[in-house]
Amino acid sequence: MRNRLLTPLAVLATLTLVLGACGSDGDDRGNDSTAKDSIENTEVEDHRGEAEVTIRVTDNLFTPQNVRVDPGTKIVFDNQGRNIHEIGAFGGDGFGLGFGINQIKVGAKYEFTFAEPGTYRYFCVLHGSNVVGMIGAVVVGDGELESVATDPTDGQATGTLRVPQDHPTIQAAVDAAAPGSLVLIDKGVYHEAVTVNPGHENIVIRGVDRNETILDGEFDEDLPNAFKVLADGVAIENLTARNYSTNAFFWTGVDGYRGSYLTSLRTGDYGIYSFDSVNGEFDHDYAAGSADAGYYIGQCYPCNAVLRDSVAEWNGLGYSGTNAGGELYLVNNVFRYNRAGIVPNSGNGEANPPERETTIVGNLVHDNDNGFTPAIDIALVAQGFGIINAGGRDNVIERNLVIGHRYGIVLAIQPEAPEYASIGNTVRDNVVEESSYTDLGLIADPADENCFAGNDFTTSYPPEIETVQPCEGEPATELTGVDTLTAQILGTVDHNPPSIEAATAALPDPPVLENMPDALTAPPVPATGDSVPSTVDLAAIQVPAAPTNRAEIDPGIQP
Repeated sequence: MRNRLLTPLAVLATLTLVLGACGSDGDDRGNDSTAKDSIENTEVEDHRGEAEVTIRVTDNLFTPQNVRVDPGTKIVFDNQGRNIHEIGAFGGDGFGLGFGINQIKVGAKYEFTFAEPGTYRYFCVLHGSNVVGMIGAVVVGDGELESVATDPTDGQATGTLRVPQDHPTIQAAVDAAAPGSLVLIDKGVYHEAVTVNPGHENIVIRGVDRNETILDGEFDEDLPNAFKVLADGVAIENLTARNYSTNAFFWTGVDGYRGSYLTSLRTGDYGIYSFDSVNGEFDHDYAAGSADAGYYIGQCYPCNAVLRDSVAEWNGLGYSGTNAGGELYLVNNVFRYNRAGIVPNSGNGEANPPERETTIVGNLVHDNDNGFTPAIDIALVAQGFGIINAGGRDNVIERNLVIGHRYGIVLAIQPEAPEYASIGNTVRDNVVEESSYTDLGLIADPADENCFAGNDFTTSYPPEIETVQPCEGEPATELTGVDTLTAQILGTVDHNPPSIEAATAALPDPPVLENMPDALTAPPVPATGDSVPSTVDLAAIQVPAAPTNRAEIDPGIQP
């Protein structure tokens, strides 16, 4: 890889834009799709003869996944990711086997010495189950790691399963549902954390009323996610999830997913979230009060996914997507009053870097400089950006209306992983207004084939950005003004206000949110085949109209 711009890179090295979740060390461009690690991977990495073995813990992955050690070996679980993980053992006596349940905070380690021969299977309680997801095994001695596949279909019911009429809880209905069934949830407040395990593929989970069918986690650490989906083809529709310590709606390691007419309010991490998953759609959704991102699509290529006709406000980030791309569309959404708006990015915290081939068209992005939201560290740093791409490639950012930020649309090197530069991105026909520092910005090598054309803007760094980095003709050999832009960014980062706890942040009341049409009678449509994602007619999308009632929110920047 050729050398990058050293001066701006040195300046940006202190700007921690590691924008996304966590995961394994990534390979270079070209890796496909998802890891889908599970206990069904019975390959065991041999570490016999070692007194201590470290297992790297990152989002949705233990590395190495399965290890063989001698009796008396110390295993060190090292959380190098960006999320808390809870390791639970499973077996004949459930969580009592081996080392029980142990929470490992970001940057922390947990040690356990395996004294007796045996096979010790474990999983992250937050990010998997004993069937699939974030799971692994320690084999002590010479035993075999056998498959634990089971047939969960006995006794499953087809048709419509009503909650609470047929089943007292949502989890009970989901566990009883056969593929193709509809779980229909009546009005009420349910204090549950629902897991959809393999064996329940292609089910639809639907509330009868979006605003009155509510899952409430009450920020109970034993209820981390409203829904955690580990089965393919699951659609969740027309309900609200609020007050969850981790995520509201979470699909991980699946092929086929859909979240429609969903409301996410107050979550400690993400609102509506797909990871390591392909062939999906989020539509007609609303996400507010997430410390990380209202919407997140990560670690997939090609993702073949759509986020459309949805609203994100009062989150740390409106949208984040690390190492995602390939037939990935963000269209006709509203991102407002978050710390930062749209943040696709590359990084070594997840597999399949870099982020690439994301199409961002027709979105209304305004006033994302709100210092009174929940926010993890990356959202604190990124405050004030409308659209920022850190280290992405071959993205299209077109026909968006971007108003009221410090920085409107910026392409930048990923500072903590400078091997990921912005390359081959197109910024065209956007309207960018009211940026206090710059409407358009570029921190990259001039030879990296980023281009700007047809935008309606006033200020840019480098100056005359459409002339020095055109979409037609030769780019300039040098770029001026890059140092000025980086200095401006660094000049405000340390003054951004601290995060507000998700449980106490003063969120506005949600706007009037439409229900799914005919929720009581519409037939279930699982997230399979041609149903996901829906077709996007890019040619028909226009620059959205300006908002008529913008809230006046002091960004909360300290002097």
